[in-house]
Amino acid sequence: MALHTFVILAYEESDDLEECIKSVLNQSVKSNVVIATSTPNDYILDLASQYALGVMINENKSNKGGDYNFAINSSDSKLITIAHQDDVYDRNYTKEIQKCYLKNKDASIIFTDNYEISGDKKIKQSKKLFWMRFFLFPLRFSIFQKKKFFKVRALRRNKYICTSSVTFIKKNIKKDFFPTDLVYDNDWQGLLVLADDNTKFVYLPKKLIGYRVDNHNESIEKNKEDMNIRKSLYPKWYFDKVINRQKKS
Repeated sequence: MALHTFVILAYEESDDLEECIKSVLNQSVKSNVVIATSTPNDYILDLASQYALGVMINENKSNKGGDYNFAINSSDSKLITIAHQDDVYDRNYTKEIQKCYLKNKDASIIFTDNYEISGDKKIKQSKKLFWMRFFLFPLRFSIFQKKKFFKVRALRRNKYICTSSVTFIKKNIKKDFFPTDLVYDNDWQGLLVLADDNTKFVYLPKKLIGYRVDNHNESIEKNKEDMNIRKSLYPKWYFDKVINRQKKS
């Protein structure tokens, strides 16, 4: 059994799926790689066949949270990374994750820095990435990695932990912890569930994944889910005075 597995979540017919597959197969330290999907089609199955990958089909009516839970449950590896089909992994991602795991076997997640991909451009510095690194900074140090305050701090204003960069240590996480009653923020709320546990969130400050920016993922429903999560994490007085003022500005 492989120590680490990439479970690639595939949906519909993404032009970026093959690039993601190539990036996880091209790791300097080899991992097991499988595809998980709730939308099986010839495009996904043909790519899987081309690269000799197994396909796990989620036959239950599902959403993002259900698909994430299915992906984790599909592997018996100690370490599992849910790879989104749009994202690209540096060839040393697995090597760095495994090296970190050997020093942090009591962690629930190990995650890395990332850069953004917009079209053909790699964006490694931006206002958003600056704030991401600012809020994640304490989780570089073991003294803070078990502290709920610092784990939640990394998730309070925004989901600054990039889900695609996360490797889950299976024995240290709850079963089916991603909620299935949300449409967009299942991963954000799921990470907040893990932040409640007395396990470590370990941050590797290395840009080992390219996250493809989705400029079309805004909707009234998503904004509503975002605000509901933020509201649950702040005192009412702070939320009313500060968060709403930022929203209007």
